[in-house]
Amino acid sequence: MIGLQFIADTFQMEYKSVAEKIGVSKQTFQDWIKGRRKIPLQRLQQLSDLFGVNEVELFQKELTESEKLEIQLFYFQKTDSVEDVDVPQIGEDGKEYFIKHTISQNQNVIDYLYVRSKEVKLLENVEHLITGLDPVNEANKETLSSVLQVLNSSTKDKKTLEMVLFYLTEYQKEDYWGGMLSQYSQYADKGFFEKFKNLLNEFGLSN
Repeated sequence: MIGLQFIADTFQMEYKSVAEKIGVSKQTFQDWIKGRRKIPLQRLQQLSDLFGVNEVELFQKELTESEKLEIQLFYFQKTDSVEDVDVPQIGEDGKEYFIKHTISQNQNVIDYLYVRSKEVKLLENVEHLITGLDPVNEANKETLSSVLQVLNSSTKDKKTLEMVLFYLTEYQKEDYWGGMLSQYSQYADKGFFEKFKNLLNEFGLSN
């Protein structure tokens, strides 16, 4: 199933209706979703405008599971309806007062799809890094095995790994704004990250 078919199904739009809205025949639309004909660039842009999906390449490819989840997430966000309601509260003086509370009709499914799409995307990335007999992928398998071993070990080992990964992925960024997550701030104050940087430089391992 290519993206166009999945997107149309997710948005609960009949194929005939989609074809009419972008000015093509139903047969042409069927040829697209069956892979018998490529979707012209002009039509891809029309489909993008119709569904609000900016990545036009999604309409013409076999979607990954994470892409499917992200499209479903987008649909439920786009079709969500919110309502402000007054929720009664009792103050310290015993008097009743009201506060505004926003209720989202699709919030539960949105939360689920957001978390699930991140999980599936992570698994897809891991699979991409370790699949195959390439020496690089074999090395990645060894690295991942070591990381998993540490994550399943003592709290101190896990904390050390988290700090090293934080340094490699966030602390070194040129646009890093200088803020610090609370779990790392005490170590930063003691100079951990600067000392770690100097150690990497000493052995020629710094980027």
